Amino acid sequence: MDAGNGNLPAGYEFNRVLGAGGFGEVVLARHVRLNRLVAIKHIHGYYLNDEESLKRFEREAKLLARTSSPSVVRVYDLCRTEGNVHLVMEYAPGRPLSEILESGPMPAAEAIVVLRDVADALAAAARHGIVHRDVKPANVFVLPDGRAKLGDFGIARMANDPSIFRTAEGPAMGTPAYFPPELGQGLSEPDERSDAYSFAVMAFEMLTGARPFEGPDALSLITAHWRLEVPDPGSILSGFPVAATAILRVGLEKDPSSRSSPAELVLGLAGIRADRWPAVDTAQRARAPVGASDPTIRGAKPPGSAEAPPVLAAGRRPRRRLKMLLAGLAAAGVAITLAVLAMTSIGRSAPLVVEAVDLTVDPRSGESLCPAGAFTFDGSIRTNGEGGSVTFAWVRPDGKDVPAHTVAVEDGQRRLPVQLSFTVSGSQAFEGVAMLRVLEPGALSAEQKIRYTCPAS
Repeated sequence: MDAGNGNLPAGYEFNRVLGAGGFGEVVLARHVRLNRLVAIKHIHGYYLNDEESLKRFEREAKLLARTSSPSVVRVYDLCRTEGNVHLVMEYAPGRPLSEILESGPMPAAEAIVVLRDVADALAAAARHGIVHRDVKPANVFVLPDGRAKLGDFGIARMANDPSIFRTAEGPAMGTPAYFPPELGQGLSEPDERSDAYSFAVMAFEMLTGARPFEGPDALSLITAHWRLEVPDPGSILSGFPVAATAILRVGLEKDPSSRSSPAELVLGLAGIRADRWPAVDTAQRARAPVGASDPTIRGAKPPGSAEAPPVLAAGRRPRRRLKMLLAGLAAAGVAITLAVLAMTSIGRSAPLVVEAVDLTVDPRSGESLCPAGAFTFDGSIRTNGEGGSVTFAWVRPDGKDVPAHTVAVEDGQRRLPVQLSFTVSGSQAFEGVAMLRVLEPGALSAEQKIRYTCPAS
């Protein structure tokens, strides 16, 4: 899909690509008749034959339209063109909070302004029974005046209408670095309290320059939220107020019933005197870097009704395993989202065999023009349908390797869809080849070439 070539709803002019992810691309466009800049999110072509993804996209539009708050990105229209679906939204001319946090902690006064706006947005959504499910810095936009807006309700659900969002297994969605412990254990459905936990993780990150939990992969990071105790913020940022530590820990309680709400957390932080907070200077921010927010994953709660009480102490093995459905990573200068569909293996009567690997690119031409281009590589790993595991890896178009991933495959699952998004910007031409490699079992691969050009003006 190349929005720059005119693939937008009638009445809109393309300006530039704002960002791209595993689910869709967002471009800046101008509504010609009203002479108004808007952000248009369109769904990747990979999902156009997926009815559930299309329904989710339409739900996002309806949810946003129902949520009237200056702290929520507004939605103007939902349009369909041939081969594409577009969500026309308010353009928030600011920076993603995740980009700001790459330099380290924010000054407390600035962070509290942003947190208050996000708390207001969540409260407005909750009044309509909406749970965001993916509160994180990448979904918060900080405006030039320091105020903030919460966006991307793409995986939100109506908390009081399970018929709209719930599948037979009860899906669990979110981002590993901000994943509520009760969802990681499959103990409950997402609600306002799970949003409150993700909000508290984000507050911890904004004020300290580090996330409370880290891990080498999505599964270990998700389990860390319910296995490990929250670290002392003072051990991360010298001079951190003791009162603020206590407030953050209440927001990060493992037990949802003991957790503070976003509004309560902000109220507590705002009550701490300004001179109690440590000064945050450029050198300090450089010493406490925070990488870009992890991409969203979509998982399914493990089947069965056996009880699994929360485990609070470090070193305990989890009793349940989250089924990963989407995983990803991000690298400096290039936005990447790796989407993986996987199931838990349940016994097998024969070895798993990978029969073929297919790879396509969106736009189909494999070409894009300045000032920015977004490419989505859609891979399909086809198997013989036996249970087991598959290990695969990507080579990005710029030649850099993406770490290998091993995912479980359930009996009867004959196809693993995987996805890589690659964004290029600037005035320098670029050509490259993306490769999807299956490492185990067998050794198969597929390639797709792309070209990014900047014609002389």
